[in-house]
Amino acid sequence: MHARRLNELIADTAESLERKVERFVREGRKVHLSSSFQTQSVPLLHLMSTLSNANLVQVILIDTGFLFPETYLFAQQLKNRFGLRVREVRSNRDYSEQLGTDHRFKFASDIEACCKLNKVDPIEQFIETGDVWISGIRADQSKVRAQKETIETDDRGVIRYHPMLEWSGRDVHRYIAQHGLPKHPLEPLGYKSIGCLPCTRKWSALDLEDGQRGGRWEGSQKTECGLHTS
Repeated sequence: MHARRLNELIADTAESLERKVERFVREGRKVHLSSSFQTQSVPLLHLMSTLSNANLVQVILIDTGFLFPETYLFAQQLKNRFGLRVREVRSNRDYSEQLGTDHRFKFASDIEACCKLNKVDPIEQFIETGDVWISGIRADQSKVRAQKETIETDDRGVIRYHPMLEWSGRDVHRYIAQHGLPKHPLEPLGYKSIGCLPCTRKWSALDLEDGQRGGRWEGSQKTECGLHTS
């Protein structure tokens, strides 16, 4: 029964992706897909690569400059395996400009400012009004994401498309197993949600309340970087 449900979910998601990307392009819109290149990113990237119009979608890696080395390697692995067009975007502020008066990086003194500077600002400067922004967020990942709709338009006039919204973490791992796809190399070491190195730690039982986002921004109430809160 689980396999049947998953196959139906896969078919529905693939059909929706194909149909919507075709429509967006016909409307003259540029279509982008942002990815954190974690294990949970794999199904959407793989599904997109199998579509007839996959070459019309620009995949974006937001390079904060603080990602794990394993994430860069995993991104390259998926790019080569799936034949993705990947564009890296990053802040126009170099490391020396990200130091506070106490000579500490923003991630150590103001994590909200750090996420805005290195994640939110770069992608908002890249994606323009009228463009389409596809992301693989799921409703089961956080309370914020559970309130999202499959199609939304943000304050800047960017169309936000969330094709994986109804998928679960279990669906993600079953899909990966079904297709023999790789996982992020840090996942077997205990990392469940992988972001920037300074703000990510191994998942533990203490993270049960944080669900799928456990292990991020330890010591704060923060659960979102800001990309999906506008």
